[in-house]
Amino acid sequence: MSKNDFDWSLLTKRNLYSMMYSAGKDIVGKKRSVAVIQKLISNHLKHHLPIKVTKRQNDPSQKRGLAYLGGAYYSDYDKNNWGRYIEIVLCYHPLDEHLRLTEYRWQGLCSLFADTILHEIIHMRQYRSRNFKDIPGYESTAHYARDRKEQEYYGHRDEMGAFAFNIACEMVSRFGNDRRTIQKYMDSMQCKRRPKSTYNQYLKTFEYNHNHNIIRRMKKKILAQIDNALLGKPFRTTNHLTY
Repeated sequence: MSKNDFDWSLLTKRNLYSMMYSAGKDIVGKKRSVAVIQKLISNHLKHHLPIKVTKRQNDPSQKRGLAYLGGAYYSDYDKNNWGRYIEIVLCYHPLDEHLRLTEYRWQGLCSLFADTILHEIIHMRQYRSRNFKDIPGYESTAHYARDRKEQEYYGHRDEMGAFAFNIACEMVSRFGNDRRTIQKYMDSMQCKRRPKSTYNQYLKTFEYNHNHNIIRRMKKKILAQIDNALLGKPFRTTNHLTY
C-alpha cells in the first residue's frame, strides 16, 4: 500500500484490533514455525497499512512460547520521505522455532498492536506539528543510571502525550466513563496489583510518588484523553494525519 494514499485519521483502536485479529485464522491454535507466523502477520498488516514489519529474536529474557510486539516511529524517514516511517516489531525467544498461540494470547497481541500503532501515530503528529523539530527531554536526578534512563524516557513530553492516551484506554476499559472512579484509582496504590499496566509502569518508574511532578502532570493528561479513549482514537481532526 502506498503511504501517499493513506489517511491515518481513519484508524481507531477497534478497527486496528479487528485488522490484526483477522490475521489469526491461520495462526491461532496451530503449531506454526516462527518464520511462517512472521510472514503471515507481516503480509497481512502491510496489505492494510503503509508500515514496516520486522522480526526480532535475540532476547533470551523473553518468555518462551510467546510472541511480543513493539513499535517505533522514525521522524527522519517521515521528514525526508525515506520509505515507511512507522515500524512494528514482532519479538520471539531465540530458542523458539515453532509456536502455538492460544486465542487468549492472540487477543492480547491484537490489543497491543492497536495500542502501539496509535502510540506511534501520536508521535508522528507531534513531530509533524512542529516541523520535525526535537524538543528538550526530561532530566532525571535519580541516583542510578538505569533509573535515570527509565525516568528520562517516561518523563519526556512526547512519551507522556502518547502514553496518556494508552493509559486512558486502559482506564476506560476498566471503568468506562466513570471519571470519579478513574481519578480515585489513579490517586491510590491499587495499580500495584496490575503490574503489567502502563499506569503501574509510570508509578513504578517514579517510585510510586504521587507528588512527583511527572505523575501529577500525567494524571491531568490521562483525564484529558478520556473522551478520546471512549472514541478509540487520540485525534479529533485530520491535522497532520493526511498527505
